Amino acid sequence: MAKKAKSKGFFALDVHQFERIRQNGLGVEEAATYLSLLKSTDQGNVTSIGGVRSVMEYSGLSRAEVKRAVKTLENNGLIECLDVERKRARKAERYNLPIRDTRQTLSPKERGIVDAVEAGQQPIGNSDIQAAHRAASKGWIEKRSDGWQTIEHSNTVAFVPNSFVKVSEGHSPLYRLMNGGELGPIMLAAELYQHQDLMDERGVPMDMVRGYFRTSDDFSVRFQNHRLHHLKPGRFYQDEETGERKSFDRVYNHSWRGESGSAFWDNLRALDAAHVTEWAVYSANGKTSEHDEYAYNRPQRPLGVLRNGRQVLNTPESRPAFMAFLVYKLKQANGQITESLPQLIEEWQSSGWVFAFENASVSHVEGVSILRMAHRAGTENAKVWYRDLCEECDKAFFFVEMAARSYFPQISGIIQEIQRTPNFKEAISMKINDSSMNLQ
Repeated sequence: MAKKAKSKGFFALDVHQFERIRQNGLGVEEAATYLSLLKSTDQGNVTSIGGVRSVMEYSGLSRAEVKRAVKTLENNGLIECLDVERKRARKAERYNLPIRDTRQTLSPKERGIVDAVEAGQQPIGNSDIQAAHRAASKGWIEKRSDGWQTIEHSNTVAFVPNSFVKVSEGHSPLYRLMNGGELGPIMLAAELYQHQDLMDERGVPMDMVRGYFRTSDDFSVRFQNHRLHHLKPGRFYQDEETGERKSFDRVYNHSWRGESGSAFWDNLRALDAAHVTEWAVYSANGKTSEHDEYAYNRPQRPLGVLRNGRQVLNTPESRPAFMAFLVYKLKQANGQITESLPQLIEEWQSSGWVFAFENASVSHVEGVSILRMAHRAGTENAKVWYRDLCEECDKAFFFVEMAARSYFPQISGIIQEIQRTPNFKEAISMKINDSSMNLQ
């Protein structure tokens, strides 16, 4: 009988096992097959009911390609094929995906003791007790005040949402990456899922990778008590050797990725193009150290989310970002906008413009962007992050709205129009504390 399938909407990827695909010289077909089978595992993330047909559906591989990939994965010890009595049974257990375990292998005697302890029994007799101590020295069990207990194995995992492999409409991120035919972007996606920390870091930690935004010289408007800044990607710096003024948009930490920068950026561009990753832009005001061109200040106020250069509509950050764009449009039109709401939203999204609406007292305005995965696992930590994000965006939205009302009364009518239009109300919610999860 098949074990209970997990229902949390994500699976735990053993990153060390997955890395063996690259270490053993395997390719994109094996990586896609491994992830497709892992998506169909039970709650233990080991036993899979996936088969050739599901892998074909998720990855776009042909039947022959899937069969070859399964054979290669089995030959490399990454999966174990199980005997299936009824091969067409949908819920039959077909594969085991072993997790990495660096503990020393147990002898048959020690294995019997560990199995007995796991079943609630205690070793009795000198021979069994000695075997228990040997198993303890290998890290499998330990002796506590209430007797011998097993030690739960802890492996390094990345929580990957099922929607990375399978979506209800269109093609999944995995399917889209398969069209590129390169292993690197898929391996990088797994690595980014491992390092992403939404609750504490808002995404992939900024000391690993981040983007920069600077104030544009082309547009900066001052109101009575506020100023609207147009932020462009990149930061300028002075080359010490040539004295030339140069710029860069994003950086990564070499201690994390090594010196293979070109491969990293190529793989990340592939993820951006496939809408697997996105960049959450925040203001990070204040001048940084003149002696460190890579320095950055803490993220302060959300300014939008960019996915492949476009502003993303169905995120909490879209509320304050779109409001700042409306201030820009009203200023350009002397307070009278003639475009319809759909036209305004399309222009805002396609332009990818980032605006920072700040108090006039802020002397230096710039921004940073945080990398995060577009499809996210609905873990408890992610839910806490999303609630906090909604509250943060509500505050940012009302800061812009309340200040802009005094300059452009027409904004009130635009907000009412958004609230009367169901599609836009769903996409750009103006409700306070609207913390419905947008996680896969």
